[in-house]
Amino acid sequence: MNAERRRSKINPILAILLVFVLVLSACSGGKANEPNKEGNSEPENNQSSADKRDVGGLQLPISDKKLDLSLWSPSGGNFRGKDFNEKLSFQKMEENTNVHINFQHATEASAEAFSLLMSSGQLPDMIFHEAWDKEASKYGLQGALLPLEDLIDQHAPNIKKILDEHPDIRGQITSPDGHIFYLPNMVLESDELTQMFPQVRQDWVEKLGLEMPETVDDWYNMLKAFREQDVNGNSKQDEIPLVTVSVKNVMMLFAPAYGVEYDFFVEDGKVKYGPYDPRFKEVIAFLNKLYEEKLLDTNYLVDTTFQSLTEKVTTDLAGAWFGWSGSYMGNFTTLMEGKHDTFKIAPVIPPKGPNGDQRHVSFRWPAAGIGLAVSAKTKHPEEVIKWLDYQYSEEGIILNNFGVEGKSYDLVNGDPIYKKEVTHPEDGLTNTQALLNHTVGGGSWATVADPRYAEQIRQANGQTENPLELYGKYIDFDSKLPPIQFTTEENDVVVSAMADITTYVDETINGMIMGRIPVDSYDNVIGQLQKMQIEKVLEKYQSAYDRFKGK
Repeated sequence: MNAERRRSKINPILAILLVFVLVLSACSGGKANEPNKEGNSEPENNQSSADKRDVGGLQLPISDKKLDLSLWSPSGGNFRGKDFNEKLSFQKMEENTNVHINFQHATEASAEAFSLLMSSGQLPDMIFHEAWDKEASKYGLQGALLPLEDLIDQHAPNIKKILDEHPDIRGQITSPDGHIFYLPNMVLESDELTQMFPQVRQDWVEKLGLEMPETVDDWYNMLKAFREQDVNGNSKQDEIPLVTVSVKNVMMLFAPAYGVEYDFFVEDGKVKYGPYDPRFKEVIAFLNKLYEEKLLDTNYLVDTTFQSLTEKVTTDLAGAWFGWSGSYMGNFTTLMEGKHDTFKIAPVIPPKGPNGDQRHVSFRWPAAGIGLAVSAKTKHPEEVIKWLDYQYSEEGIILNNFGVEGKSYDLVNGDPIYKKEVTHPEDGLTNTQALLNHTVGGGSWATVADPRYAEQIRQANGQTENPLELYGKYIDFDSKLPPIQFTTEENDVVVSAMADITTYVDETINGMIMGRIPVDSYDNVIGQLQKMQIEKVLEKYQSAYDRFKGK
């Protein structure tokens, strides 16, 4: 039946009723192009209840009408776009949830940019931060952040399921007053908890007939050989045996060998601060020796970007460093593929110190400090928590880790397998950069990190074995300070004192490493830290630690 014949069968009474309905609709303001309550004047994307589907107990779409929510987040150095909505994963997420995210991007993940946002009084619906474990309670108790525990119980079945099955994660993100103020990046597989680790040019070690270093002395001898024996073969003494973008990375490598750390740590149940420990002087003396003999990069305080480090590695100058599996070890291997016949990097066990101390400290807790918090001023708390819950659903986890099926990955025997253009890009990008064009990345978002994500990137970079498994036996959870949260009173003391202490320590330690300040004067550092109220800070840390441990 054609359109003309259908119209001829509409009877007069039905026509009158249709006109009446249209008039009522106009009177009620139901225009398709009328601005909605978010100020969006574009046509509303309405979806009926018949279109609803279940994702782990969460009903999609989240909103029947297109809903705009705002989210503040740094864009990150490896993302080449301007807005996360360029990522296909967020485009698909919007299609599935009927929620559009207005991203507010800072150019870098700086503490200054975050502090400026939080003090502005103009908070978006959601805020990304890399240190919510330390600051969520502070801002929550100030009234800037929304408590999430009740919303999770009522509207976030996927998050609730994870927290019920992993009570340790719930404990890590619960503030002293019992509130949950942020949702973290989660790792549920223990083999994936290691983060950065020592890496050495294996081909250089083999060329010089050395063994991989096991002790602090082995490291010194290896670095010295790199410097003095023209290991890169260009007849110049231009090798930089140990490179780094920060003193913190070097400290994570060597400080544990002397029984301390560069920050707070735990020893026999007592919270300690590394630079306040007399043993820290030995760490400084060792690093000063490396610096004076040009075994540690003498430009480490100037060349602080990943790009500068990459240049040193890929121009055959750098011999060792402390870094990530994918963005360091993997990317360097990929960048040198076909350009260097022998280039090979190997992970190395943490060095053993003169008193037998040997620990690997760069590992994370199942709940990271990275994550998303919700503004107390949001007008859509239920929709926000549902959107966050979607990040932790099986569907959301795949989107955040792998992107969109058919675009960045294919399903092979039920497993998401990255496409070749992601793992082996031919446009000058690393595979990390290529992947971040498609998705946000499973290890740096409020979601669950899928171990298949890291495994495939490692394998694409020539790592047939998981280097992180090497460090399991050297991890001591009892020595690592857990993600404690402070009360308001504790936080006031800690934040006020540590702002000055951290600046003083950084300046003084670097001065001693570079020889501008005598290492033998380290007793003065201990005395100055006492004057700067480090004892009071340690008292607050101890109280928070004891509370975390249920004491």
